[in-house]
Amino acid sequence: MDRNVVERYRLSLFGRMVMGIAHEVDNHLSVVLGFSELIQLAAGKEQKVRDGAGKILSAGEKIGAIVQQVSRYARPHAPSPEPFLPGEMIPEILLFSRYDLGRGNVTVLPPLEVPPGILHADRRDFGLALLALLFNAAEAMAETGGELSVRVSIDTAGWEFTVSDQGAGIPAGLEEKVFEVGFTTRTGPLHAGMGLPVARHLAGQAGGTVRLANGSGGGCVATISMPMKTRV
Repeated sequence: MDRNVVERYRLSLFGRMVMGIAHEVDNHLSVVLGFSELIQLAAGKEQKVRDGAGKILSAGEKIGAIVQQVSRYARPHAPSPEPFLPGEMIPEILLFSRYDLGRGNVTVLPPLEVPPGILHADRRDFGLALLALLFNAAEAMAETGGELSVRVSIDTAGWEFTVSDQGAGIPAGLEEKVFEVGFTTRTGPLHAGMGLPVARHLAGQAGGTVRLANGSGGGCVATISMPMKTRV
């Protein structure tokens, strides 16, 4: 797969999340504005001034973190493997994508816990691959709603990142077809058939795999498997 295809998909996906980012920023800015007014009204009460100023500082830091994280994952770049903690990366991408993922009565269930450990891969490319699976799962439930769950496990073979949905599952005979560039079972301008191929390509570049299967109770289970030490 040409790297330009990856970067076009990256820009397309992050463009979709602008509304969610704006929503998050607006939530925190409302705190900044609200407590700024409180400080003005209670300037003569030192403790309230301190408390209000602390909340303003906290909200401002959150705004900065959101903007910084989005910039990190959206920026085109040449692949550069590095050691990172999945336990830090997953909350980042869920933070700035949760608004978009949660539309259509979809409830996102983050991992109950992420095992401690280091993954060696391009952090931004791995985040994009995981995002692709998350959005694919959310789109599968766009009409019916449901729960989208994320689970992470690790053993001697490596890491597994599993995204489960409660959609219709994979139609028989299309288990590999869905990984072809441009193939999609959905209609609309947002469905270009790029997410799953990009996810498999990026995982494969790091020595990992992406596989799909129908869940025992319905829906689809998508899994990214990554070795303990990915290739450079």
